[in-house]
Amino acid sequence: MKRRSFLATAAILGAQPRPARTLLNHFYATVDSQTYAAIEANAFLKERFAPFEKRTTVRNDSTYSGLYFYGDQTYFEFFEANTGDRKPGDAGVALGLEESDGSERLRVEWQKLRPSITNMVTRKLGEEVIDWFQMTSFEETRANSAVEGLRLFSMQYAKDFVRRWDPSSPNTIRQRDVLHAYCAKLKLIPMRERSLLQDVQRIEIASPEAGIRVRAGQLEAAGWKLTPARDSILATGTNAEILFRFAPTIVGVTSIEYSLKRSSPPAKHQIGSTTLEILPGKRALWRIKA
Repeated sequence: MKRRSFLATAAILGAQPRPARTLLNHFYATVDSQTYAAIEANAFLKERFAPFEKRTTVRNDSTYSGLYFYGDQTYFEFFEANTGDRKPGDAGVALGLEESDGSERLRVEWQKLRPSITNMVTRKLGEEVIDWFQMTSFEETRANSAVEGLRLFSMQYAKDFVRRWDPSSPNTIRQRDVLHAYCAKLKLIPMRERSLLQDVQRIEIASPEAGIRVRAGQLEAAGWKLTPARDSILATGTNAEILFRFAPTIVGVTSIEYSLKRSSPPAKHQIGSTTLEILPGKRALWRIKA
């Protein structure tokens, strides 16, 4: 006898399936070429702030290069603006799912807002192509996003991804384990242990109001709490906050707040057109745009 899925059983019994628990997985910001080069070259970022990787990712749906910084449970990426598919201010937020049926439950909720799909994203490991994560989103691509300049999608890691990526890692779909596996493969575990960064706590993004309302509604359907104000919407999730500010044009990520593992003397680092401040109370603030 076949086992019924959770959603099918809930429908038969007349119960409402519980929403999938979503976390912030990562975000990305697009910066000018000078700032991108300054981030890549900055010694403090790579030697003290966080485990760092510059990589080109080859997926089944796209290939791209970026700068990556890894925290305990969250990470973030910088891309370089160009005249093609990376426009200044382009930003994206990825939600994380750590339950085996999370992608399908989330897709059902998002389907109530707009047509939504789940597909498996693959990634090259050497010469082999392996399953990486299930991506759930509105029917869109980066080049044809439901909201110009602001993407939002979810990631549920493939059940055997971590073990295939790093055989010494536990085979789970938890974000924390995936990031540990990344650092282990890159031989960055010592850096991970001594670095300051713990996790992303809050992101501020400025963009036109209509698009923000689409993305805020998507987050609400994913279980985030919305607090609207006259010129902004604050979305509060399990492990982070996103403050969306209404702007007449696409601005993108304007600042990021981080939790740190330990206190460090206050300091200010000018990195291209951005400023990273180490603050009292095991906090840091990275201002990307004025």
